[in-house]
Amino acid sequence: MKNIFLKTDCGIIGGGLAGCAIALEIADSGKKVALFVKKKLQEDSNSYLAAGGLTAIPLKNGKPIAGDSFEKHIDDTLKAGKFLNNKKIVKFCAEKFYPEVIQWLEKKGVEFDKINNEYDLHREGGHSTNRIFHVKDTTGKAIMDILTKLVKNHPNIKLYENHVAIDLITKNKFFKTKGKDRCLGFYIYDINEDDIKTISCDSTFIATGGLGKVFLYTSNQDIASGDGFAMAYRIGLPLANMEFIQFHPTVFYDPCLTNESERRFLLTEALRGAGAFLKLDKDSKEDFVLKYDPLGSKATRDVVSRAEDMEMKKNKLKNIWLDCTKIESERLKQDFKNSYEFCLSKGIDLIKESVPVVYAEHYSNGGVLVGENSETSIEDCYFIGEVSYTGLHGATRLASNSAPECILFGRLAAKHFLNKDNKNSKEEIKIPIWKSTTNQHIKDKATIEYYWETIRKTMTSLCGIARNKERLTAAREVLLALKKDINEYYWNYKIEKDFLEVRNIAEVALAIVESALARKETRACHYREDFPKENKKFYGLTLIKKIVTQKYKR
Repeated sequence: MKNIFLKTDCGIIGGGLAGCAIALEIADSGKKVALFVKKKLQEDSNSYLAAGGLTAIPLKNGKPIAGDSFEKHIDDTLKAGKFLNNKKIVKFCAEKFYPEVIQWLEKKGVEFDKINNEYDLHREGGHSTNRIFHVKDTTGKAIMDILTKLVKNHPNIKLYENHVAIDLITKNKFFKTKGKDRCLGFYIYDINEDDIKTISCDSTFIATGGLGKVFLYTSNQDIASGDGFAMAYRIGLPLANMEFIQFHPTVFYDPCLTNESERRFLLTEALRGAGAFLKLDKDSKEDFVLKYDPLGSKATRDVVSRAEDMEMKKNKLKNIWLDCTKIESERLKQDFKNSYEFCLSKGIDLIKESVPVVYAEHYSNGGVLVGENSETSIEDCYFIGEVSYTGLHGATRLASNSAPECILFGRLAAKHFLNKDNKNSKEEIKIPIWKSTTNQHIKDKATIEYYWETIRKTMTSLCGIARNKERLTAAREVLLALKKDINEYYWNYKIEKDFLEVRNIAEVALAIVESALARKETRACHYREDFPKENKKFYGLTLIKKIVTQKYKR
C-alpha cells in the first residue's frame, strides 16, 4: 500500500448539491479545489435521487408572489419541526432560498418547469400552498447533471472518484496541543488503487450526506453510511438531535426484486400533494391516515409514517398502497413521469391501479452542530448538508427544505472561508502522513457482513419508528459490544472500504440510540411509546459529544 501526500487550497468530501456548490464557489475565486467522492460524482449521491424539488418563494419586484409569504413558509417549517427549529435560521432560509438558490441554479443552466412562462409550483405534505420548484419528478437528476458537468470542466477543480474518507486531521489531536483547535486536512482511502492519501488543505468541507444504511430499509444511495457524522464524533464535535430520523412514507415495495435500487425507489411526496392517498388494502377507497390527522395523507412525513407503522403492525401487513388514480392522467404522465414509468415497468399503471409501498429511512434531521455559515468549533472545518445541523429542520424536516439548504449553506460556507483573514492557513504545519500499522488483510469477510447486518437489523427492530426504553437499552448493549470488536479489527487489519463503512455505521447507530434514550418524550419523528406526549423539559437540543453527554438548551 502506497501512502501519498497531496496539498491543496480546499478539500471537499462529498459531491452532492452541497459539495458541488462549495466546489464551484471556491474554484470560481481562483483557488484550487480537491473534490473527493465515494463512487461516481454524477449519479451516486442522495441529491441525484431528489424527486420532489426545492422549496422557495418566488419574488416579483422583490416581494413574494400573491398567495404566499415568508411568514407562511416560516410557519409551515416551524410547525413541522415542532418549534425546535432555530427561528432566525428558518427566517433567513425563507428569504434567501429563491435569490440565493433558485436564481443561482438558473444562472448555472437549470430550467425549472413552467406553464405559460410562470413557475409550475408543486405542493407537498405540510406546506400550506404551492412553493416547490421542480423539473418533472427528477429534479435532483436535472440539477446534478448540470452541476457535475460544470465541476468536471472547471480548471481549478480536481475530481477524485472512488475515495472513502477515513478521519480528519486536527492540530490538537495529532500534536497534543490545547486551546482553539484547527483542521489541517484528512486521510482518505483510494478504493481503486488500494492506497491512502494524506490531504493537507487550508480548509476542509464535509458534505457526505446521510446515514440511511444504518437501517435495513432506506431511500438513500449505498454511499449513505454516515461517514461524516462518525468522523465528526471521533474528533469531538457535538452531534445534535440525532434521535430525529425521518422515514419516508412511500418507497416502492416488492420483496422479490434483487436490485436494491429498485426496491428503494421513492415515489415523490408531490404525488400526495397532488391528490394521491394511502390505504391499507388495494381495493379500499379510504385514506387511513385521516384516523390520525385531519390532513390525512397530506400530513407531514412523521405523522404519515407513524400511522403506517401502527396500522401495519396492528393488521400484520407487509406493505400498504398508494392510490394515484385521482390525479389527472396527463399530469401523471408529465409531472410525475419518472414515478409513472417506473411503476409501468413493474406492471402497474398508476392511472388505473394502486402501487404497493412501505416506509423507509429517508433523512437525518440531526447532525453536526454548526454555526450560521456551517462552520464548526474547529477552525477551518465545515459540515454542510444533511450531515450538519443548522437549526432549519428542528424535530422533523418540512418536505423539500433540505435541497435548497444544501446549496445555500454550501455557498455560505465557501464565502466564509474566502472572506476570512486566514492567517493560520499561511502557517506551514507539517501534518503526519498516514502510516499503516499492518498489511494483513481481513480474510474472514463473513465477520464484516455479520457486523453490517446485525447493526442494521438492530436499528430497524429496536430503534425504528416506535421506540421505548427496553428496546433502546437492548440496542445500546448490542452496539457497544460490536463497536468494541470493530475497533479491535480497525487496528489489526489493513484498511478496506467495507470495514470503514461498518466502523462508521456502528458509531452513528450508537449516537442515535443514546440520543433517543435521552429524549424522554414523543415529538415529531421521535416516538417513545413509554413517553407518548411532548414534554416542555425537552424543548431544546440533544447533544452527543465523544464520551456521551446530553445537554438541553434553548
